[in-house]
Amino acid sequence: MKKLILVLALLIISTPSFAAGVGYINYEKVASEYQFAKASLREIETKGREIEQYLKAKEIEFNKLETPLQKQKFQETVQAEMKTKEKAFNDFRNKREEQVYQRIYAVSEKIRLEKELDVLIDARGVFSGGVDITDTVIQRLNANGGMK
Repeated sequence: MKKLILVLALLIISTPSFAAGVGYINYEKVASEYQFAKASLREIETKGREIEQYLKAKEIEFNKLETPLQKQKFQETVQAEMKTKEKAFNDFRNKREEQVYQRIYAVSEKIRLEKELDVLIDARGVFSGGVDITDTVIQRLNANGGMK
């Protein structure tokens, strides 16, 4: 009987646990290959260039002004307009970045559950082992044109 208990104890100790494990995702790769993320980045860059063009046009107008009073009023007006434009730009950028993140997160979470993984971590923290779901996430995100 003691031998049976010893054998069972050794068997239990030597049997690997049945935890599903750790998955990882290379977020930067996903974001760079996800069509919606790329489109969002292009939109953000376009809006940034529009602000740059606005500033260049205002600089030309400023240089045409003659009196210090005109220049001061012009600067105040442009500063107020720029504050509004910067806020709109930052709000747009933050909204798009959040949309990209939420979409990547949702698909990653579905895959994590399908693969019965305990946790997903960023690939930068993985030295060895784990299950890489990066390419699966990219494929799912880009299905149906990658915009959903």
